[in-house]
Amino acid sequence: MISLMCSERYLAIDVGGTEIKYVLTDRSAEIGEINAVKTDRGEGELFNSLDEIIAPLIRDINGIALSFPGKINADEGIAHTAGAFRWISNLDVKTILEEKYSKPVWIENDGKCGALAEFWKGNLSDVKNGVFIGLGTEIAGGIILDGKLYRGSFGCSGEFSSMLGRLKNPDNEERFGKIGGYKNLIGSYGSTGHEFFERYHGGDAGARNALKEYSRTVAAGIVNIQSVLDVEKFCIGGGISAEDVLIDEIRQSLREFVTVKSAEAISEPAIEKCRFGNASGCVGALYNFLSREKLI
Repeated sequence: MISLMCSERYLAIDVGGTEIKYVLTDRSAEIGEINAVKTDRGEGELFNSLDEIIAPLIRDINGIALSFPGKINADEGIAHTAGAFRWISNLDVKTILEEKYSKPVWIENDGKCGALAEFWKGNLSDVKNGVFIGLGTEIAGGIILDGKLYRGSFGCSGEFSSMLGRLKNPDNEERFGKIGGYKNLIGSYGSTGHEFFERYHGGDAGARNALKEYSRTVAAGIVNIQSVLDVEKFCIGGGISAEDVLIDEIRQSLREFVTVKSAEAISEPAIEKCRFGNASGCVGALYNFLSREKLI
């Protein structure tokens, strides 16, 4: 293990399919400015993007904490798959970065990082059983059961993007990740969530109908998860979760689902936005790093 220096500064990075967010912080997880660069997904390009972030800060940090998409072996730091990065297969990310930067590196799945962040210091800290859902390019997920992160038998728990609407074919376009990703909401209403919600708040009828339909889609996914896990609370993250109206619409749609006869056996969970919002992945990555370095 590479030793830490005396001062405490850590670079926490959340690698997403659209952008890579990063923060410089300490053990307190106090978050200031959230910085971001556009994600280059091609083979080799991802590490160039990471170098653009890491290299200028390398002398000021004691370690690198990564939130990463896909099937991750967090104990060994290997990305077996990586979501939008289709070229990644059994890639030893931890070793590659440690050898390049001579700093300790720990990597964890992005949805699990979101759950860890909210359970550590956020809006899941008051429950024993809860779920994190990150509304991004697709759907990130993490599960807290009996006060612990649930990884599953193969480390794939919380991969909500793979849930199917109907089993039509193996490459199912009705996967939760396709229909619940934020791009399915903004559609023709702009290139960003900000543009969409500007039109929504401006009274655009089409945008208002789109939000209701999207919220029903997310709520339906929550019903499916809740019917299996029976948790106390769901925390919603991702950039668009900052909009209170989205959380309100999801709550309303969920209530409609659980009050019909077919859902009588399902208890309605609380729905809250994440405390850390778009920084949940970074904060959870930091918690994973500090835990594995036995610093908390």
